[in-house]
Amino acid sequence: MEPVDTVFVVTAVAHLCAVVLLSVELVRGRRLPAAVVPVVCAAAGAGGALLTGRPAASAVGVLVLGAVAVRCAPGLRPSGAVAWATLLVSTAAGTVVGLLHLAGLTVHPVGLVLIWVVALVGVVRTPSSLLQLYENWEIGLRRHWRRSLAPLVDREPGGDAPLVTVQVPIHAEPPSVVIATLDALARLDYPHFEVLVIDNNTGDEELWRPVEQHCAELGDRFRFRHVEGITGAKAGALNWSRPHLDPRTALVALVDADYQVDPLWLRHTVGFFDDPEIGFVQCPHAYRAYEHSAYGRWANTGYEWAQVTEMRSRNEHGAGITVGTMSLIRLETLDAAGGWAEWCQTEDSEFAIRAHAAGYSSVLVDRAYGWGLIPETVAELKKQRFRWTYGPGQEFKAHARLYLPRPLGVPSRLTRAQRIRHGHYGLVVLVTGLGVLSLPVSLVLVGMMFARHDIPDVPAVLLLPLAAGLVARRIMRWTLFRTAVGAGFGAFLGACVALLAVKPTMSGAAFGVLIGRPARWQRTNKFRVLPRRFRFVRDAWSEIVLGAGCLALAIALPLVAPMSVATVVFALGFGWQALVYACAPLLAVLAERALRPGRAVTDHRDAGTGGDPGPHRRVATGGADARDDVGAGPAQPEEKRHPRAASAGAP
Repeated sequence: MEPVDTVFVVTAVAHLCAVVLLSVELVRGRRLPAAVVPVVCAAAGAGGALLTGRPAASAVGVLVLGAVAVRCAPGLRPSGAVAWATLLVSTAAGTVVGLLHLAGLTVHPVGLVLIWVVALVGVVRTPSSLLQLYENWEIGLRRHWRRSLAPLVDREPGGDAPLVTVQVPIHAEPPSVVIATLDALARLDYPHFEVLVIDNNTGDEELWRPVEQHCAELGDRFRFRHVEGITGAKAGALNWSRPHLDPRTALVALVDADYQVDPLWLRHTVGFFDDPEIGFVQCPHAYRAYEHSAYGRWANTGYEWAQVTEMRSRNEHGAGITVGTMSLIRLETLDAAGGWAEWCQTEDSEFAIRAHAAGYSSVLVDRAYGWGLIPETVAELKKQRFRWTYGPGQEFKAHARLYLPRPLGVPSRLTRAQRIRHGHYGLVVLVTGLGVLSLPVSLVLVGMMFARHDIPDVPAVLLLPLAAGLVARRIMRWTLFRTAVGAGFGAFLGACVALLAVKPTMSGAAFGVLIGRPARWQRTNKFRVLPRRFRFVRDAWSEIVLGAGCLALAIALPLVAPMSVATVVFALGFGWQALVYACAPLLAVLAERALRPGRAVTDHRDAGTGGDPGPHRRVATGGADARDDVGAGPAQPEEKRHPRAASAGAP
């Protein structure tokens, strides 16, 4: 076990060193010499070896590994190549060390079985976790990108420009929000387009009649259809509308009910379809009217993380997805894929799988051309994240054989990279569902520690590589928030709170889809949410209870259990989990404050902007994969209040 131990320690410390070098390079914007990085990282690895009583000569392997990584990955920065190579080796060595150590444990059989269950779940999760990490880090690791993200700003559509049908599916929306969306669409600077509004299953005429009337006022380009009794939510409405498209339609565009678009959107994107292989073009999911509150700013910065990292990484490998709004799709591609999946919570990203399987390519544009509304409460934010997590799990279950090689897989035109990326997008959800077992198993193990004083023996020397890995990830995340997202340290911390606040909800959704528990499709409320005292308790009560329990355990363990490395590790683990659970009530308190009179925005959330409401961001906001109906927009002050409006935002 000693040689593997040494590899684990040396490569973990070298990995931390490489991440620090990469961070310096990204922040300063100056590339480090390729020959320097492996030498410095090897020296750091030697220091780690000496610190733990291991031979410094073992760091020679890091020097060789770094040199090979730099040579074999010319598309990566030298520090990025070394950081990733040392991470892979340290992860493999750490896995072997952990399993060998478990094989020698002498604890109660029940405890041993539970420990092995957690360990094996961790092993199963490792490949998908590494790919997820690569998607997050690739924007920092790479120095060369093969695919451009730039819109076609110099393209002038002529008289033969294809007809675009902009579809706006709505259900029980505030009329003022939809009307503002339609007014923005009316200002599109493109010669051939029509707008088709599909109102589905809205029983109250006070909600859809004003929209119908406004479509009539906007002219022949705007058509309104009201339908009741259809199933399948948004996907069902879009499928129902297919026969109602203009026979000349070549492209369909999707816009959510709360999105206000830039007049140049179609002018700058339709030209991509001159290439007959392009099936869809996706612009970023972006938000507006959030600057008035810390809650909105934190949530918005949290959304940006996935857009600038995961979305770009998938696009680079030809596996981009549609996000349900600001999507431009070739009608031929939509028909070839078979329309929209009414069984899926995320019909948008599911469509991308079938479009790529049919042989079409896709384009991601890095400029925002439309802006929606952020959910006003944490309860609505949770519903949104639940859908975004549950849906990809459904996708993997439905299309698993598409990702397998022949002869096991289903024949398709997916490339190897697309099979890996699309498969990972859903698989990572299912393996996250397995991780839900960690907390209850840990509670049982702690109970045994209290009752039997049966403490697992954990070598203290292993804490160094584990700590090095954790610190490296924190440094890398902060660096990417600063350099890719453009966030300061305060915004970075706020985004972390916003992302951690929905983590328990995402874990619950992952576990639900893993075991096949049905989930009802829930739209995100866009009516103005009325202030309510102590709403945060109701929105985050489960996190409050679980967080208090984890905090109590984190404090009690060092006081009651025999002091050991395992005791410290368990205490720190429960402390971290308590911090994660605390993020939901904290964010809910901020959301509640934002709803108070004098703080909530009451006008410009509905008013048309005539284009970009603020400075263009190179890559605007969006989730791992952004979805439909993202905002909880307020009604105009003069708008009649719908009876459900007051309670629509309450959980």
